Amino acid sequence: MIPDPEKVIIAALVQSMPDLVVAGRPRIYPQAPPDWDKQSFLVVRATGGGASRHPHLYAVCYFEIEAFAPARGAASELARRANAAISQASRNSFRYETPEGGGYLFGFREVNAPSLIYDGLTSKHGDTWMFQGTYQISVRALR
Repeated sequence: MIPDPEKVIIAALVQSMPDLVVAGRPRIYPQAPPDWDKQSFLVVRATGGGASRHPHLYAVCYFEIEAFAPARGAASELARRANAAISQASRNSFRYETPEGGGYLFGFREVNAPSLIYDGLTSKHGDTWMFQGTYQISVRALR
């Protein structure tokens, strides 16, 4: 069975970006945490797949990585680091395992490079900046 692409992407980022693991808890989420305005973090939002020519073998999904930080430069850097990390994880065929099965990442493609979505001057939260990139990746089941 092909694992949830979002879970695989988050696991790859957690492994690739250990500085985002604080007190044993990764600051990489599927949605913003309740204390989102008090930390730098990533949010990964992925489709469940379905665009594959061979859906029984692999899933293709689009996903976004949103990088939040208290300064524009920090948010931009975090977004670019996440982009590079997931690209490298795909090239290295990142392996994700669970008791139920697992999968590999492959076929990374940047759709939209990380760009500024909202800033501390125009958003409701003057101390938060967010950059977002959109990507495509494939996940296949372990054999």
